[in-house]
Amino acid sequence: MSNENQRDDALFEALGKSRKKRRRKIILTILIILAVVAVALLLVVTSLRRQVTEQFAVTRDEVLSYEASTGTLHTVVSGSGTLEYVDQESLTVPAGVEIEEVEAEFNDLVSKGDILATVDMATVMQALADTQTAIEDLDEQISDAEADKVSSTISAGVSGRVKYVYAQKGDDVTACMAENGALALLSLDGYMAVDIETEALTQGDSVTVTLSDGTEKAGSVENVSGGVATVLVSDDGPKYDEAVTVSLEDGTVLGSGNLYIHSPLRVTGYAGTVSSVNAVENRKVYSTTSLFTLKDTNYAANYESLLRQRADQEEILYDLLTIYQDGAVLAPYDGLVCSVEYDEETVDTTTETTILTLTPNEKAQVTITVGESNILSLEVGQEANVTVSSVSDQVLTGTVTEVSKTAVTSSDVTLYSALVEFPKVEGMLPGMTADVDVQIEGVENAILVPVDAVHQTSAVSYVYTSYDAEAQQFGGMVEVTTGLWGDDFVEITSGLNAGDTVYYTEKEQFSFGFGNFSGMGGMSGGNMDFGGMSGNGGGSGGGRPENMGQMPDFGGSR
Repeated sequence: MSNENQRDDALFEALGKSRKKRRRKIILTILIILAVVAVALLLVVTSLRRQVTEQFAVTRDEVLSYEASTGTLHTVVSGSGTLEYVDQESLTVPAGVEIEEVEAEFNDLVSKGDILATVDMATVMQALADTQTAIEDLDEQISDAEADKVSSTISAGVSGRVKYVYAQKGDDVTACMAENGALALLSLDGYMAVDIETEALTQGDSVTVTLSDGTEKAGSVENVSGGVATVLVSDDGPKYDEAVTVSLEDGTVLGSGNLYIHSPLRVTGYAGTVSSVNAVENRKVYSTTSLFTLKDTNYAANYESLLRQRADQEEILYDLLTIYQDGAVLAPYDGLVCSVEYDEETVDTTTETTILTLTPNEKAQVTITVGESNILSLEVGQEANVTVSSVSDQVLTGTVTEVSKTAVTSSDVTLYSALVEFPKVEGMLPGMTADVDVQIEGVENAILVPVDAVHQTSAVSYVYTSYDAEAQQFGGMVEVTTGLWGDDFVEITSGLNAGDTVYYTEKEQFSFGFGNFSGMGGMSGGNMDFGGMSGNGGGSGGGRPENMGQMPDFGGSR
């Protein structure tokens, strides 16, 4: 081999070794970089993990403990509404009286005897004369109508057969009519009828009708329609609503049913008391036959109407005489002017004129809306706590005076209303907001724990009675039976004793615009009373534990 070739080989070998050395350096550099990056990532992950842990430790729900204790729990239906006046009375003057000036103004407090309006006394005198004349005219008409009394006898009115008698001696005619729609039933065409389902008959066929006592009567088919045959039998004997059987002449039973009157007539009346019953079932009667004799009958409707008209005129006369004697329209009692209705430009003296509305200023009322889950819990007469916060924090005792069972649906939410009446205090004005709590249920000497401490599945309810702070784990799961639920506390009827400690975290509250809804569900709203410290919730329903004896421990561990 020539020297030149040897030199080339040596050069190539040197270059190859140089490339390998550089490759190793590159690989080593990459490995070092990867190691540095891995270490950096590890440090970053560790740092992030520490930060997350620290952040979680800060934001994590605080674990609370509570010692179960006995107390009283009340559930309430809560609501609010705008304040309105109660017992408002419209003060009017009779037709024909002209008002000169209304001296009372809106929201005036007036005393009995204060002048509310002055009137033209000449028009009062003329109205007095007109009213007296109207009374005298009515007296003449009443005198002529005195003989128009309700007849003391009720006759059949038509010929027929008595098939059923409702009214008995001593019965009130009006009450009997309201309950039965008649005093007695007559059959007019001589037939009773029964409908049976059969395809074996045609119109005009002869059949046998067997009564409930076994008596057989000849019957005939009046018509057949839709597989139902109407069978007629004489009304002489069979009883109204009697069970019968229809069969062919060979004894084949076709069906059965109850007899009804084929052509009935209801004997009616409207006043008096039955003193004697002359109607006898199954007896033939005629148009003049007396069926009932009455006592305590009233005057005829025209006579009664005239008496009512006279009473109205008497009241108008009294009002006019009062205005004439007082010389003006005076306040009939101490009260508050709710509104002034008189308008000189639109007044019509041909009818009575409303001057203003007045209230005794003793009571107020508020209408609250109630959800469908609570409306059946409300009853008239229930006690309510009412607060008008714009006036004071005073809790007033009110009463439920009306419960509406007519639903109002708004945005897919079904609501009902209830009216609560309560004493009016100084400073209250119409339109102010009043908050209402109506107590609907309660338990005493009950073992109570916070609602948040009770967990529920589809099958059981349970609480935790221990907590490992280091491991951050709950333990000591105990199954419990719950009773009455409130907003903040729940009754435990079994599973815990007074003095047992439970551990829990507060559950998040979500607001949807209709009060507060918690993760536990239950009723929202209600108040707590822990010996002077109070809290307040605002929704429909709720609970109020009292005399709990111990506040929850808000210094629990994390």
